[in-house]
Amino acid sequence: MLKSAYDKALVLALAAAVLVVTFLLVRTPSGGGGVEPRFWAERRAVARIEARLTYPEADRYRPRVSAGGCLVPPEPIPLKELAGLEADGNWAGIAAAYGLQGEWNQAGSFLARMSPSPDRDSDLAAVHLSRGAHEQALQLLDGVLASNPRHAQALWNRALVLRDMGLTMKAAETFEKVAALGEQGWSREARAHAVTLREETQERARKWRNARDATLALLEDAKAPLPLQEARLSPGVVRQHFYDVVRAAPSKERALALMPLARELDRIQGGSSLGDYVTRVSSRDFARRSVLAKGYAELVRKRVAAPESLVESVRASGEDDLFVGLALHNKAALRYLPDLLARGQREQDSWLNLFLERELARKEMADGEWWKAEQRLFNALQRCREGAFSARCVELELRLGILYGDLRRLTEAEQHVRTAWSWARQLQEWELELTSLEVLVHISRDRSDFASALAYVEEWSARGGRSPNCYWPHINQAHTYYLALRPEAARASLDAAASCPEERLDLMYGATFAELARARPDPKDTERMRHALDVARASNPMPGDAVYARYIEGRFELDREHARGVELLTQAIEDARKLPSTDTLAREAWTLSYSSLVTDAGRTGDFARVLELMAAQLGTQVPKTCALAAAVHNERSVAVARGPGGELVGDYQGDRKEPFADSPSTQLVPEPVRRVLKACPQVEVLAWAPVFGRTDLLPSDLPWSFRMGKAAPVVGGSAPRRLVVSSVEAPALLQLPRLPTWTPPDEPEPSALELLTGSDATPSRVLSSMSDATEIEIHAHGISDPVLSDASLVVLSPEGNGRYALTADIVRRQKLAGSPLVFLAACSAGRLASTTTHEPFSLPAAFIEAGARAVLASTVDIPDAAGRFFDGVRQRIRGGAAPAVALRDERAKWLARDARNSWTHHVLLVETSD
Repeated sequence: MLKSAYDKALVLALAAAVLVVTFLLVRTPSGGGGVEPRFWAERRAVARIEARLTYPEADRYRPRVSAGGCLVPPEPIPLKELAGLEADGNWAGIAAAYGLQGEWNQAGSFLARMSPSPDRDSDLAAVHLSRGAHEQALQLLDGVLASNPRHAQALWNRALVLRDMGLTMKAAETFEKVAALGEQGWSREARAHAVTLREETQERARKWRNARDATLALLEDAKAPLPLQEARLSPGVVRQHFYDVVRAAPSKERALALMPLARELDRIQGGSSLGDYVTRVSSRDFARRSVLAKGYAELVRKRVAAPESLVESVRASGEDDLFVGLALHNKAALRYLPDLLARGQREQDSWLNLFLERELARKEMADGEWWKAEQRLFNALQRCREGAFSARCVELELRLGILYGDLRRLTEAEQHVRTAWSWARQLQEWELELTSLEVLVHISRDRSDFASALAYVEEWSARGGRSPNCYWPHINQAHTYYLALRPEAARASLDAAASCPEERLDLMYGATFAELARARPDPKDTERMRHALDVARASNPMPGDAVYARYIEGRFELDREHARGVELLTQAIEDARKLPSTDTLAREAWTLSYSSLVTDAGRTGDFARVLELMAAQLGTQVPKTCALAAAVHNERSVAVARGPGGELVGDYQGDRKEPFADSPSTQLVPEPVRRVLKACPQVEVLAWAPVFGRTDLLPSDLPWSFRMGKAAPVVGGSAPRRLVVSSVEAPALLQLPRLPTWTPPDEPEPSALELLTGSDATPSRVLSSMSDATEIEIHAHGISDPVLSDASLVVLSPEGNGRYALTADIVRRQKLAGSPLVFLAACSAGRLASTTTHEPFSLPAAFIEAGARAVLASTVDIPDAAGRFFDGVRQRIRGGAAPAVALRDERAKWLARDARNSWTHHVLLVETSD
């Protein structure tokens, strides 16, 4: 009886204990702030996000299920729990709660309150991913994984970023790293993602290669089956090689045997051009043609260029299709373009004609008529889309991206290349996918987006690249690592490139090696550099190449035999000056030689020499007082200030840790250097790219301006004349909104006024009217890269030939006899080429070179009211104020009126010296 009572009491006690524990489990907060576990369970239950968050309660695995395509708005988050989290200052918890519901803007605002950390950066990358800002997400995640390669959430999120960028093989590799961590639920899902991404990508490659090999088999074996099924799956690659098979047919019978394949391709892509082509070839005299056809087949098999004598003999033979094929294989289309156009018109083949349009655009680019090339490619693309969508459309889109890349319009370039890449995937055009990746590497690197550039290279390699596929990825990785200030990784990639079996060392190798050799010298470096230059000179015989090779050698010797290095760099500057300014490689060698000498003078403490070299490069006088000279050469930089009494203070940095694009100007021009200039009434700034154009080099309350060139005397002493350009009719292809009409001020105009508007505001009319103007004011759209500083242009009304842009290269060729004051009231008209270029290739610099005495332009997008700001500066200058003082004072007035006028901090002023 006692035992029974004891047992009952024990049971009751245990039950009470269980109730207490249960109550505590329910009520005890797991994440702080009094939040119940049910709160997080509810958040996870409704979560439909793919990204992983680092907050423990938000990162518990939950299977994602389809919402049936219906977007159901999330339930509001209970305010009580949010208040508890906020009371504890638990920003990570609040951000996670919002993040689970996909309210990323709210999540991002709370993450911004937190100090940087791997977890914070991983979550912030998820916010960027939700906005499609892959570049920022990738940079953050690469930083997290550099410090912790096994950070589970960062690995998962990086895999998502890579997948969304189309880098599926690297995404699969990254998902496999997540799977290897063995996390419950997450590892299984990561492994499934990896398998799917890899198999889908490899299947496209297999189909493309099968189609290519099955078509080329017809060259080797007359009895090989016609690739009819392959033509249905991959018509682009089959058609591309089908032309070679027909050209190589040794007899009429063999040509006619290809008719079923021709008709199948015609059925798929529309028209009858291939069937007609086979019919024409079969009617040729094979007693004469067969020898040429067999020779053509041999060249295709060996993948070698035809001797020039053979191309000319085929050209004279009247076998038009064989001549076209040889010209294409020899990459000599531009040389034979008139002949190819005439023969292409006789062929009446839309596929071939689209190719010829692409080549015509290349010629127009080479002739400097890029606006014609742009319009031609747009028109050809339109026709291509209206017909049977094909690989030719992809090639045209790629060519348009390359054109914009050459023009330094990098955002537009990237958009077109990514479109081409998407189309290539849809059409299963594996070769064009690889080409798109190669172009994206260069565009990303030019935008200083080094994380994306490296990711594209890695994806190219993961896909197998091209054969041979050793040198290209290693040298591109090396150069990208060098620009990103990662010398150890760059040197490792450079050594890997030099070890490739194919001997392809080029100027990129030599330039990268010259820079890296000083960071980690090796006794064998001199021999390696000599070998690299010998190979590069043999394969690059043009004058600009020789100048660039001399720069490379001088850069290499500067830290070994100093006097020899200075001599070579000085010679490179002189040799480059003798070549046309259109020789971009020589111009780059000229710029880099100067920046090497300037930063070297800073290294040795010869600050007066820094000023002399900068003034010589800019074609201006050496300032005696109140001046700042600043230059950057990769990891080296120098800033020199000359105070009001002529005193010199300099700062040299030889081991910068982050690229210049990512660093504030206070890092380049530290406070001790700025302090010397505080008593100056105004300051002249001497700078070349990439420093030229930075509007935060000095405080905004100090009047200062960039100096370039020397003031030219006003020709003829004519009366003041003001030119205003407004109400431009932008080309429809740009899809730009119409700007407000410019209205003249109420006060009387003290100078003659010419107003160009509407269809009259064409580039030729504007250039003609600028020639003797003393004031020039342009209200129009500016186009440039909105992410980084890229070369700018101002959109005017189109000419009859389609030209619509006022660009730096056109302006610098003009003679502005009136020594005008120029106001560019256009969005971003003052932006420069990206930070990886070596020329201050901007409209302000171009106007100075053409003869302007001063130029004001914005380096950011500006509001419609900006015209009044520029007019205020103009009135102050007319009243006798120096341009730098007028800009400072008008800016102060606008900022005092409204703090939202912060864009005025980004107005650039460039002047000539007296």
